[in-house]
Amino acid sequence: MLLDYDVALEDDFQQLLAHLPAPVRDLLTDVDTDAHHERQAVYTLFGAGSPTSELTQAVECLALATNLNRASFTPKPTLNDLAISKAQAYASQYLDQHFNQLVVHATGLADTTKQDLFTAATELPLANLNRLRLNFNQLERIADFLKDTKDRSARLTGLSAELAASLADTDTDVSGLARAIGETIGIIAKIHHDVQDTRQIADFHERLLRGDYPLPLLFGFENEAGYFYDFFHQAHQPTADQFVAAQQKVLATGLEPALTMANELVDQARLDCQQLPAGDTRQRVERALERLTVTNSEA
Repeated sequence: MLLDYDVALEDDFQQLLAHLPAPVRDLLTDVDTDAHHERQAVYTLFGAGSPTSELTQAVECLALATNLNRASFTPKPTLNDLAISKAQAYASQYLDQHFNQLVVHATGLADTTKQDLFTAATELPLANLNRLRLNFNQLERIADFLKDTKDRSARLTGLSAELAASLADTDTDVSGLARAIGETIGIIAKIHHDVQDTRQIADFHERLLRGDYPLPLLFGFENEAGYFYDFFHQAHQPTADQFVAAQQKVLATGLEPALTMANELVDQARLDCQQLPAGDTRQRVERALERLTVTNSEA
C-alpha cells in the first residue's frame, strides 16, 4: 500500500459485498484489493472525519463492474471461460444499475459531483473499449498509457477524492482540485503496480500474454525497439528463457524512466495541492505526497 486508509471504509466495502445478490457475489473472486485500498486512502485524505455512508461505495460499484467485465481475455479461452465471461458481463450490468440507484437517491451531494459520477459511468465502458483495442496490437505507447490510465483506474481514484470532498461540504473548487489530485495519485499508483509486475517474472509473463503491457515495457519499446520487435514477431511463442531475458532488458532500460515519470507526477500533484485552502486536508495531502516521493526513491 502506498498510503493509509480509514478501516471504516473497508468495513463499508465488505458490507457492500455481503449485500450483493449471491450470483453476483459468487463471481467476485478476483477483487483488486490494492486498487480499492488506494481509493479508500485517497478518500481518507479528503474526507477524514466525515461520516461514512452507503454512498461511499458508489465508486466501488463502478470499480467492481469494470473488474468483472475486463478489457482483456485469456488466450485460447475454453467454453467454460466464455460462459463465465458472459455471466460476468451480466453481473457488471447489475453493479452499474446499483451505482445509479445510490447516486440518484443520494442526499447532501453536490449536483456537480453527481453529474461527474454519472459522466464517469457513461465514459468508463468507452475507455474499456479503447483499452481492448490497444491490447494485442503492440501499438501502445507512453501517451496511450497515460490516457488509458487517466480514463480508467485513475478516473475512479479521482472520483473517490471528489466524492469525499463533496460529502465533507467543501466548495466545488476544492472538490475539483481533490479530483485532479486523486487522478494524479491514481496514475502514480498504476506506475508502481506496473513496476512491481515487471519485477515478478510470473506477473510479467502473464501480462505479456494478455497484451496488457506494463509501463516499463513501453519505455523498453522506445529504448530497444529492434530487440522487442524481434521478440514479439517470432514465428513461435517465446521460450521461458526468452521471457526472462526480455524482463531483464526491461528492468535495465524501462524501470528508471517509469519511476522518473512517477516523480514528475508527484510534483504536478504538489502544484495542485498548493491551491487547496490551508488546513488539515492540505496538510494530509502534503504528507501523502512526501510519502510517495520516498516510495519512488526506494522502488
